[in-house]
Amino acid sequence: MIVLGNPEFALGMKLAGVKESYAIKKREDALEIMKNAGADDFIIVNNSITELVPELKEMANVVSVPDSAEGFGSIDDLKDIIKSVVGIELEV
Repeated sequence: MIVLGNPEFALGMKLAGVKESYAIKKREDALEIMKNAGADDFIIVNNSITELVPELKEMANVVSVPDSAEGFGSIDDLKDIIKSVVGIELEV
């Protein structure tokens, strides 16, 4: 799993144990990481990163999540986002 996000999100994911979690400040940073990502890598990004790198919206292995916790109504919202991309329900 690869995480591309704002600094707060990337740090939170690192603390949660995601080793490949990157704080993206400019488009080129994200493109460099994407270039090295495999086709089977699961990528989680913030909405602000998909706005910065629109190509992410076209990738089947990318899940875009809100930038802040207020963007989620509940943990079920995150489960539904992941299930729509992966095809199976994962425990969050």
